Parts: sequence; structure tokens; C-alpha cells
Amino acid sequence: MSVCEVNFDGLVGPTHHYAGLSWGNVASAANAASRSNPRAAALQGLAKMRRLTQLGLVQAVLPPQERPDLALLRRLGWRGSDAQVLAAVARE
Repeated sequence: MSVCEVNFDGLVGPTHHYAGLSWGNVASAANAASRSNPRAAALQGLAKMRRLTQLGLVQAVLPPQERPDLALLRRLGWRGSDAQVLAAVARE
């Protein structure tokens, strides 16, 4: 049996912002008030993936998740136009 290790990386999307969201993480806390730069983050991620590929590793890319996931919100019971659903969820 042949096996292969694959490195999976998620590509950062336009809603990227991790600063301050990881309690206890020093880097996250230090960037809590910083502005995010999703484009720069995506380019950094792609550069890392390219480098791993150049080193001979098998690299897989996970596309950004669509956010907000309006279809999921509707399956959970929210009703109305996109704007109405988002406003209602924001109030919760």
C-alpha cells in the first residue's frame, strides 16, 4: 500500500479577520485592534503553498467559505430578503 502526506491550507477570503479572536493566543491578542488585509493574507498563503510545492510536498488548497452563509441561515429558520436576514441575525 502506498501513502502520501498532503498539506491542506485554506485560502483566505474577503471576510478574513482573525485578530483578537483566539483567547490566549499572544499574536491574536496583539493584533486585536489592527485592520485586516485579506488580499495580503491570501497572497501570503499562496506564497507559502507555492513554497511547499517547490520543496516537493503535496499541497491542497481549500477555497474560502462563502460568508455570510445565507443558505445556512435560511435552513436554520431565518426568513426575508438577504438584508432582512442579516439584520435579524445581527440583532441576536
